[in-house]
Amino acid sequence: MGIVAIVITGKNPENVPAVLSFDEDGGQILKVLCLKEREISETISYIRNNIGRGKDTAAIGIGSAGEHLLPIASVFTTYPEGNPLFNCARGGMGDVFGSKGLKAVAVTTKANFTSKVVNVTEMERASKRLARIIIDHPVCGGALPAYGSITLMKMMKSNKLNLESIKEIPQSKIIAENQRVNLTKEGSPRINRTCAPLCVVGCLNRHARGNETLLASPAESEVSAALEDFGIEDAAFASRFNRIAFEQGIDSVEFLFCCALYYKIKDMKADKVTLLAALNEVKELTDLGRILASRTEGLYRLYQDHTKLLPMVTRPSIAEEHNFDINLSFKVTGCEDLEDKQYLYANMLTLGNLGICLFTSFAIIESREAMDLLAVLFQAKTGRKLEANDLIRYSVNCLKVEEDYEKQAKLLSLQKEIPEFVKVLHRYFGKGVDE
Repeated sequence: MGIVAIVITGKNPENVPAVLSFDEDGGQILKVLCLKEREISETISYIRNNIGRGKDTAAIGIGSAGEHLLPIASVFTTYPEGNPLFNCARGGMGDVFGSKGLKAVAVTTKANFTSKVVNVTEMERASKRLARIIIDHPVCGGALPAYGSITLMKMMKSNKLNLESIKEIPQSKIIAENQRVNLTKEGSPRINRTCAPLCVVGCLNRHARGNETLLASPAESEVSAALEDFGIEDAAFASRFNRIAFEQGIDSVEFLFCCALYYKIKDMKADKVTLLAALNEVKELTDLGRILASRTEGLYRLYQDHTKLLPMVTRPSIAEEHNFDINLSFKVTGCEDLEDKQYLYANMLTLGNLGICLFTSFAIIESREAMDLLAVLFQAKTGRKLEANDLIRYSVNCLKVEEDYEKQAKLLSLQKEIPEFVKVLHRYFGKGVDE
C-alpha cells in the first residue's frame, strides 16, 4: 500500500478503544467498545472478521495491560495466517498505545509482495546472494535453525558461544529435517515456522512435528531459561505461562524477572501455581499486580533498602558494555576510523533501519560483502545510490542525534529541579496569566 510510517498525534478522549484501520480505499478511526480489555487473540479475531478481510489483515496493538498503562505492557504483532497467531515484542511500548486510547492499528491488503521496486532484477540477484551469506554462517544457518533461539540464551549465559560444542549439521540436512513434518488435520491452520514470510533463518518452531507444542515466538525460549531460576524446567508450562502473559499483552520475560526480584525480597519460593497467580493479579489490577507490572526498575524503587538485590534490576543493554572488549576483524571501506564498539552499534542500527532481523547480524557483521549488498538492495528498492559506509554513517548520526536528545532532556530536567517554595514566590512576585 506504500505506507512508510503512521504518525499519530493527539489522543482518543473517550473511554472506548480506538482502532485505526487502513485499506486500499483509505483510513478510518473506529471506536469499538467490545474490544475493551479483550484478550489479544480475541482482538485479532474481531479485527480480521469484522473490520478487515481475514488473513489479508495484519494488526499491531495492545492487550489489557497496555490499556491500563502498565509499564510491563508490550505491543503485539500478527503473524501471517497460521499458528501461532501473534507475538508480543520485548521492550514495552504498550502503555504508549494505551495513553492514546489506541487498541490497534490494522492494515488490509492482498499486495504483500508487490510494493514498488525500482530495479527488480538487481533486487532478486542481491537478495539471493545475501540470503546465501546468511545461510552459510554457522550461527544463522546452523545453530539457529537447528536448535532455535535457545542458542542465543546459551550465548548469554556463557558469555561466549563455543560453536565447536554445537553439533555440526549440514544445511541440507537441517532443511530436510525441518520439512519432515506430519501433516496437520484437514482444516487446521498451518504452522508458522518463521516470524516473517520467506525468512532464511527460520528459528521459530523448527522443532515442531505435527501437533507438538508450538512456540509462540523465539522469546519463549527466553521464558524457559528464566523459569530455570525458579527451579522450573518444564517446556509445556513455559509455553502455557507465555501464552497467558501474551494474551494480556505482557512482556513475559521481564515479568518473570520482576517476579524473581519480588519473591526474593519477600524471601518466598515461587512455584508454578505462584507464578500463574501473579499473572492473574495483574489481570485483576490488584495492588500486587500493579507492583509486579512496574518492571524491575519500578519494583526496586519500592525496596531500595535491599541494595544487594540491585543486580537483579534489568539494566539498559548498554550498561554492561564496559565488561567486554569488542574486537572486529574488519570494517567497511570509509569506516576504518570508527571504534569497534561504535561500529558494532551502527551495524545493529542499520539493520533496524532497514527492517532486518537482528538474528542475521552474526553473518552480516562478519561478511565483507554483506553490507555492500545491503547498499545495493537499498538502491534497487529506492533508486537512490548509496555506498555501504553511507548506511553506517547514517546510523552513527542517528545514534548521535539520540545521544544529544538524551543530554538535552537531562539538562532540561536539571533546570526544573527548583525547590517547591518557588510556588509561594510565584504568587508573591507575580499574578496569574489569566488575571
